[in-house]
Parts: sequence; C-alpha cells; structure tokens
Amino acid sequence: MAKKTTAFAQEYAFYEQLWTFYIINRGKIRSRYNDLTRKFLAYNDKSENPDAFLREPQFHALEMYVFIKEFLDNAHMYEIFDDLRKRQNRFSDTSYYTIHKDGQIRWIDLGDDQNEAIFKQMKKFKEEYPNYIYALTMGLGKTILIATCIFYEFLLAKKYPKDKRYCQNALVFAPDKTVLDPLSF
Repeated sequence: MAKKTTAFAQEYAFYEQLWTFYIINRGKIRSRYNDLTRKFLAYNDKSENPDAFLREPQFHALEMYVFIKEFLDNAHMYEIFDDLRKRQNRFSDTSYYTIHKDGQIRWIDLGDDQNEAIFKQMKKFKEEYPNYIYALTMGLGKTILIATCIFYEFLLAKKYPKDKRYCQNALVFAPDKTVLDPLSF
C-alpha cells in the first residue's frame, strides 16, 4: 500500500508568523524584558541610537533572538510552534498578547495534517538545548550578529548567573580567520 503524503502549502513560513506576532506586540513584549536587555536592544537599534552598528536585518534577527530567549523562555521551536498552532499560552485568543482582537489579523491555518507533520518534524530534530539557526543572506553580517548574540548571552549570564536561559560558555568553530577576527572580543 502506498504511503499517504501530505501536500504542503508553500507560502507558509513559521518565522513570519512569529515576526508578525512580535511586531504587533513589540511594546508590550519589550516592557517585560529586564532593564539590561532593554538597554542592550536600544543601544543596537538605529531608531534609538543613530550610531548603532547593526544593519536592519541583523537587528531584526537580534530582536527575534531576544524575543525567543526572554519572552518565550528559550523554548524549543517545536514547543513554540505547538503553542501557536493550538493558540495556547501566549498565543491564546484570550491572552493579553492576542492579535485576534477586534478583527486584527489571523494566523495562517494550514490544517491539522500539515501542522501535525511540521510539528513532528520539528520535534524529531530537537536538541537538548534550544538551537537557533541564523538564516541571513550571504554578506549580510551573520558573523557580527553571532558575536552580538554571544555578547548578549554573556552579559545576561553575568548579571543573572542562576538563570538557565543564558549560556555560560560558547564554543565557536570557524572555517578561517576571517570569521574568527570579528568574534574576538
């Protein structure tokens, strides 16, 4: 008997739904961050600090990293996806952060089959510690972004040593010195 396959909607992008949720709730979400994180983001945000070094795509990636780390408590992607697809916890229609009030936008619903297939795939490849991949176009500054995220991790780990969300160590593998130099801080 042939194995049943699920046709996938190509227009779906989980990160776009997370980004939309974040953008709509940016003020509410940032107000929940600790003071050090708010200062760190403000320092790297060109709209608040004209001398900020990060470019817009890098800063958006940093915002998303901090959003997942602090607001979503460093959850695994499959856990975040599961909450979003089931509209529970922070993604609930009754949540303070809902984006469904008063006719606002709605999540793209792919149907139970596709959602379940995506969820199983995400869960299958989970790591013990949540691992977030940097997917930026070549030449956009992933190395600087990674260095910024590592600095953020150590900054917060130093301030909050008992908080398990922040790493205490980092091991960086680099193909050559052009990548290592920007990471040396």
